[in-house]
Amino acid sequence: MSQFKLQVKDVLKNEHFQSAEVIAGKDGLLRIVKWAHVIEIVQVDNFLAGDELILTTGISLQHHLEDFIFFVEMLIKKNCAALCIEYGTYLQAIPEAIQSLANRHDFPIIVFHETVPFVRITQDLHSQIMNQQYFMISSLENYAQTLNKNALLGQNTDDILQTIHHTLRTQIIFSIKDRDAIFFPNMPLAKRQQLLTLPQSAPQFKHAPIFIVDQHYADLTLYRTDGLFSEFELLILDRTATALAQLLMREFYIEEKRDIEDATILADWIDHKLTKEEIYKFIVSHHANFTHYSNAVFILSSPYTMMKGQEDIVYSKLYYRNLFEQNGFVPFLFERKSYVVFILLHTKDCKASRDLLNSLFSTLQTTDFYKKQQAQGYQLAIGKIVADVEEIPKSYQTALETLYICRKVQTTSFFYDDLHLYYLIYKLQMQVDLQEVIQDYLQPVIEYDKKYNSKLLETLQVYLQTNGSKQQTANQLFIVRQTLYHRLKKLENLLGENFMKGHNRITLEFMLLAHSLIEDKK
Repeated sequence: MSQFKLQVKDVLKNEHFQSAEVIAGKDGLLRIVKWAHVIEIVQVDNFLAGDELILTTGISLQHHLEDFIFFVEMLIKKNCAALCIEYGTYLQAIPEAIQSLANRHDFPIIVFHETVPFVRITQDLHSQIMNQQYFMISSLENYAQTLNKNALLGQNTDDILQTIHHTLRTQIIFSIKDRDAIFFPNMPLAKRQQLLTLPQSAPQFKHAPIFIVDQHYADLTLYRTDGLFSEFELLILDRTATALAQLLMREFYIEEKRDIEDATILADWIDHKLTKEEIYKFIVSHHANFTHYSNAVFILSSPYTMMKGQEDIVYSKLYYRNLFEQNGFVPFLFERKSYVVFILLHTKDCKASRDLLNSLFSTLQTTDFYKKQQAQGYQLAIGKIVADVEEIPKSYQTALETLYICRKVQTTSFFYDDLHLYYLIYKLQMQVDLQEVIQDYLQPVIEYDKKYNSKLLETLQVYLQTNGSKQQTANQLFIVRQTLYHRLKKLENLLGENFMKGHNRITLEFMLLAHSLIEDKK
């Protein structure tokens, strides 16, 4: 008998089961028993939680076979351990239909050929279960203390896997996303490949996901050929997963410290102060066999100074580092002013990296973490994706310009590649005074809005965005058609009747974009 679980086969060794016989479901004798109930009713759905040993005299089952079948089906559905029936006044035999049903589901049916004291049986089994529970809690406490002591001694992943295997004596699998799984103890290659082809939901596996800064980073898995896991094994699995998460988190903080040491080199890199040889020497010192084909700079802009929001900044750096690593990027990062600058390298070409980043950030925008950061005032920007490490400064500059554009206007993207028209306006503004050109085209509308506190400029913008659809424009502005007609008539008076035709429309759209980018937003 296991120290931590009571199975049906163990129950059969109880002194009160000397006259007992297993007449059906003999392949289910390894089922775990967590409690024992005496039940004399057919409707049992609300009284069971699973893994119970059911004792009955059959008083409610003697008259109708349909009731008997329903009763056994409900016990199977609730995952009960076994059904024990006392032969006597009410039942003297079990119908073939019931035995066939039990055999199909490996559900043990045990009959007593003599009268037995149900009270004594439940007392004995409950005492046995409670003693096992006490011993299990004590063993879990000892196991947790062992993990804590080993943590102080600087244990690594292999040490933790060895500890859990020594305790459970079962196959352990530790898998980090996009890395080869670790088997402890090691298995022949053919056997490893066979296990990895099994579906993750197979009953032979029990998984404990490991989350690092809210992201699913790894899995710790137990494997048993019989698929029968005790509560003790599952609790040990959970505690070990927590220990591994703490170890991985500690390793991330060590990497964070290393990033601080690398900050000077990274700053020189984006400032164009390193030669190509110096850049490659730096990369090789961290990733000896890494071959990259695309690079980009990602900037996280904090609403705080680095000292004031240090805790949030550290958490954010760990979160994004993990996010990029999980998607195959090699990130180098450092802090500059209120920015965290990430230099991202990838083995894929520029187009594939762009697609990957787009997918990554589309998913990110649905997370609570991102929504919380947006509410706090964090901003993101991704610069031009480049093929050469010497072009990283260019990616950094375009990331800064993207950040500027995103601060000035409401954009649906923070990728440099998606903001070409805004970027063109930004560059033009560096060369000429676009404000004067904007005044030539939009001044009558702007002046009218100021004088009469109207919304002609907003109406013009929405009207152009909806390709001149009056219905969509009215809906988006939450106004009636008559009000819209009045505004459009006023726009015709100010801009000319042909403002929606040909080059006039293109010019207006460009000027509205320029106005939104360079206007002074206080």
